[in-house]
Amino acid sequence: MKKNRIVISILALTLSACLWAQKGPKDPFQFAKLNQIKMPEVKQVTLKNGLKLFLVEDKSLPTIDMRGMIYSGSVYEPAEKAGLASITGEVLRSGGTQKLNGDQLDRELETMAAQIETGIDDESGYIQISLLKENLDRVLALTADILRRPVFAQEKIDLAKITQRTVISRRNDNIAAITNREFNKLIYGPQSPFSRQSEYATIDAISREDIVQFYKTHFHPNRMLLAVWGDFDARQMVKKIEALLGDWPAGSAQKPELPVVNYQFAKTVSHIQKTDVNQSNIMLGHIGGLMDSPDFPTLTIMNRILSFDRMFKIVRTDEGLAYSVWGDYGAGFRTPGVFSAGAQTKSESTVKAITLMLKEIKRISEQEVSDEELNRAKDQFFNSYVFLFQSKAQVIKRMLTYAYYGYPLDFAQQIFKKIETVSKDGILKAAQQYLKPDQLQILVVGKQEDFDQPLSSLGTVRDIDITIPVPKTDAGPAASAESLARGKAILEKAIQAMGGSDTIKAVKTTFSRGDMVTQGMTLPVEMIIAYPDRAKFTMDTPGGQIVMRVCNGKGKAQTPQGIFPLPEPQVKNMLENMMRDPVCVWQNLDKYQVQLVGEKKFYDQDAFDLLISGPVACHYLVDKKSLQIVGCQYQGMTQSGPAAMEEASSDFRLVDGILFSFKTMSKANGEVASEMNIKEMKVNVAISEADFKTE
Repeated sequence: MKKNRIVISILALTLSACLWAQKGPKDPFQFAKLNQIKMPEVKQVTLKNGLKLFLVEDKSLPTIDMRGMIYSGSVYEPAEKAGLASITGEVLRSGGTQKLNGDQLDRELETMAAQIETGIDDESGYIQISLLKENLDRVLALTADILRRPVFAQEKIDLAKITQRTVISRRNDNIAAITNREFNKLIYGPQSPFSRQSEYATIDAISREDIVQFYKTHFHPNRMLLAVWGDFDARQMVKKIEALLGDWPAGSAQKPELPVVNYQFAKTVSHIQKTDVNQSNIMLGHIGGLMDSPDFPTLTIMNRILSFDRMFKIVRTDEGLAYSVWGDYGAGFRTPGVFSAGAQTKSESTVKAITLMLKEIKRISEQEVSDEELNRAKDQFFNSYVFLFQSKAQVIKRMLTYAYYGYPLDFAQQIFKKIETVSKDGILKAAQQYLKPDQLQILVVGKQEDFDQPLSSLGTVRDIDITIPVPKTDAGPAASAESLARGKAILEKAIQAMGGSDTIKAVKTTFSRGDMVTQGMTLPVEMIIAYPDRAKFTMDTPGGQIVMRVCNGKGKAQTPQGIFPLPEPQVKNMLENMMRDPVCVWQNLDKYQVQLVGEKKFYDQDAFDLLISGPVACHYLVDKKSLQIVGCQYQGMTQSGPAAMEEASSDFRLVDGILFSFKTMSKANGEVASEMNIKEMKVNVAISEADFKTE
């Protein structure tokens, strides 16, 4: 689930673990009587157009805060336009209004030390405002303009799309993020609105018209709750809000229904292969529950005992198998949460850690917990509960969320009282009713070759592919015998102009040194290539030297922060760069198809356009006069996702009988990304195996 899903662990803050750690395991755990929690007085007002206000006066500081929640969410966006809600929520604010564009709005808010933020999560939209009391009228006016008169500027939409593509391109970098994301897909289903993810294609499919329509559908005063707290008079505040938002036309009174979750209990074992890690991330569990369940308080304490007193102690403390261990019986307001237990462990203890966790889940479903465990869990809950009420902001935001989902405003206090009545027998009954130890879904992300036992010892294993889909590009015209023959003939002439077939085939290694200019910086670089699949790349950056090595399909990065495996996408990118090199193509011509697809103008040169297909695909641009390969075009990957890449080569110089380009300008989607200026080039240099060591 996403960030507005509230799980039981929120009511048992992890800070309590720190408090407990300060005591010895045999020390009596006694606390002084808790102070009475004082709840703020909340005045509720509903305007004629349906806008609901929750107001709390607080004269302690000359500030005012507001938070609005809108009945919206990504669960209501079309699957083929996943990402629409998030972009709408972002550009609602960044895109500016009819009176001020986004940048002007930023500057005016900065002069007042005020903030206005908007966004849309999975089940709700929000607006957050913070200001000094003296600027109330102006900030309120800006807020009203944002809510009622956004312009959704195209340039801000484009910027938001770039951000979304960047997130997609990096989503497989973090093993914990992969585990959480893919486990949610196992629970809710890969196509469920509660677990689906945006892709490059869905982001590309979103238009400004889609955004405007999504806004018009969901943003109405009768679909909004607004909480205001701080230094103000409630009556005057209502009048000010009514003057700015009171004539905002109401929309349909019907609130959107949340999608239904149809979960089928089943035992499954799934694996995601990650060869660039030496540890495993484990999650196992099934569907969770709802917070309005009468058993919610009991499950809260059960979760506390299972997660901290048992699995944490046994798997990490006693056995020393895990860097971290966690568990949650997740409960949502209107959508079932997720029951999950997880661990991060070294690869060699993967199955053993899973076995221990399975044993503890089964044990709590078969045997009553001890008096000591029950009392300790309750004490920790009660003494961490106070941290939910440290500020009025915490309390009011929680109340607003309760109101949004139709819960009583004092829901937290009700839970507090019910926790006192939780019993050992009640925990056993709840565990037996809600936990299904024999129908758990198990997910492991890691390098299976290093596991202590095969995952198949736990059941039939399903491999999950997390490759990020890349939109298909135009493959060009169909090849004919004539276009293939002409393409190969032109490439042969280009290789002859470069230095000759035998000379190119004799190249085993190259060394180059020069400067890379990118993002306004000039970075010294060195590159050693051993064809066809080994490379060492060294770059001096302001933060220190970075060395990247690739060998036999594996990669390693050495940085000032340490030595790390290169992410698989980066290894793939470096290997593809080598396979696009004319030297590599010519030396492995039997693996490639060369087709003449036409002629085109490349900068100021008339060029043949050759489509190279094989281990990689690209277009060579061959100057018709010199027959030099002056350009390469291909679909590549940048930090912000797939891009049309172009490399323009010039300044050709002879090195050991071969003409190499000493200057290359690279573009991504038509924008200059970098420029490489070679200062030194050598052919068939002596190399050491240490240059490419990745283990």
